[in-house]
Amino acid sequence: EVKGYFVQVKRDGDTVGGGGATVGGGVPVGLGSYVQWDRKLDARLAQAVVSINAFKGVEFGLGFEAGYRKGSQVMDEILWSKEDGYTRRTNNLGGFEGGMTNGQPIVVRGVMKPIPTLYKPLMSVDIETHEPYKATVERSDPTALPAAGVVMEAVVATVLAQEILEKFSSDNLEELKEAVAKHRDYTKNY
Repeated sequence: EVKGYFVQVKRDGDTVGGGGATVGGGVPVGLGSYVQWDRKLDARLAQAVVSINAFKGVEFGLGFEAGYRKGSQVMDEILWSKEDGYTRRTNNLGGFEGGMTNGQPIVVRGVMKPIPTLYKPLMSVDIETHEPYKATVERSDPTALPAAGVVMEAVVATVLAQEILEKFSSDNLEELKEAVAKHRDYTKNY
């Protein structure tokens, strides 16, 4: 069905953008900072996602929808049990509180604009003569969304990996795993 839609868009001489989501599970609690603006992990992820060509927006959890709801419909209630430690009833905030991870899955959504090269070109202006003309027709795909999703996943994974390595610096994988496990145990029973 989606492929058929893209085929029709191409037949129409047009292009489409769209959105995609990346979910990162198992991320330790407490990555990022609630104090320093340049260390907030959600801000670092937002910067990385909108750095992908054609991406124009990013949101976490409910994202922009949170602005249209009451606090009681947005805030994630905190729970505690001996088995799980601290958890949340929901994940409306996308795994972040105050710029730091809260132990819930990281939910990042990005949106990209349509590819600008169209088979039915729009009007433009010659920069030397200032005369109007139709833009040049070039080869164009109807969308880059499938490829962009792969890139977004890689970008999010890279930022999360950098953050983990900054918090749990070690020079081999076994030490890193041990440090993360120790941190998980500590934060679970804090």
